Amino acid sequence: MIRRANEQRVEKKEHLRGGEGYVTLQHLLEPGESCGKCKMIARITIEPGNTIGDHAHNPDAELCYLLEGELTITDGGEEHVMHPGDAWICGEGNRHCTMNKSDAPAVFLGIVIE
Repeated sequence: MIRRANEQRVEKKEHLRGGEGYVTLQHLLEPGESCGKCKMIARITIEPGNTIGDHAHNPDAELCYLLEGELTITDGGEEHVMHPGDAWICGEGNRHCTMNKSDAPAVFLGIVIE
């Protein structure tokens, strides 16, 4: 299956997981197109000052890979500044949140695995 860029659904979600502002999700594939393996496969853009609120992953897990910009994530209660090429995963009931404290947009690949 091939999903061309111009066929990918783009949505703006305000206050995602109770966060501040909005994020833009470019759904690379829809949930039914991942052979039953993923709830979400998206290119996510967070503008400066916007956040994804604190939330847990259980029984699913979320794998993220930063493509552009800089993000601050809270993982296991600790803040970490992420740079392009950095990856993180959250699962097994653990909590995380994502904040763009920089002055430029940040873009990451987010995959929620069943």
